[in-house]
Amino acid sequence: MPTLNIGTIIAGAYADKVRRTLFAVTRPLQTSGQIKSEEVAYAAAQLNQTLYKIIVEKLKVDKGDVVRILVDFDVKEGKIEWKLDTLKIEWYVKKDQSFVDQAIKEVVGTEKN
Repeated sequence: MPTLNIGTIIAGAYADKVRRTLFAVTRPLQTSGQIKSEEVAYAAAQLNQTLYKIIVEKLKVDKGDVVRILVDFDVKEGKIEWKLDTLKIEWYVKKDQSFVDQAIKEVVGTEKN
């Protein structure tokens, strides 16, 4: 069972990355005629609709935060079937830069002495 793993990306760009990664993962199947590119595009759109509901509407993830999405799928009779029970979304929250700068000053300031 293949897995779609888009890697880490800012949340504002996950949908395009899902589409591009799915096309890349299924390229051998497209070349051999087991699946059509239109079906890959449709499957990507279906997954992106589900992800939008979770990431944007439910979790309210900021566009600057980083996410990683993994989900298994099967290809049966020329169609992609998502195994949504395997869906995993990792969410890395972006901290305010002043928070990071303050930590740097505190550590660097103590190491100079």
